[in-house]
Amino acid sequence: ERDLTGKSEKLRRIVELMADHLDEPLSAVQLAKSAGLSVRQVERLFLRHLTVTPGRYYMRLRLERARELLRQTNMPILDVAIATGFTSHSYFAQSYRLQFGRPPSEERRTTY
Repeated sequence: ERDLTGKSEKLRRIVELMADHLDEPLSAVQLAKSAGLSVRQVERLFLRHLTVTPGRYYMRLRLERARELLRQTNMPILDVAIATGFTSHSYFAQSYRLQFGRPPSEERRTTY
C-alpha cells in the first residue's frame, strides 16, 4: 500500500473506507458518495495520486488481506475468500493467481 501522506483528504477517507470494508466491498457509488464526489471524480483522484483505478486498488487491498490470512491463519481457503469479499471460490482463486502468480492453495503450502 502506498503512503498517502500529503495526498488528498478525500482520497485518504476513501482508502480507509475500502480497508474497513474488505469483507463486503462497497460500490463505486457508495465510495464516491462518502467523499462527496462523483464516481468519475474518484477515478481521476485515484489515477492522479495512485496511478490505478479505484476498482483495481480495492481488489489489490482485498487480495493482500487474503494473502495475510493464508500466511498467518489456518482458515480454510473458502473462508478466506468470503472474509475478503469474494462470493465465488473460483473467482477468488483466479484473481489471486493473477495478482501473485500462484494459487491460494500453493501460498498456504509454502507457508506451513
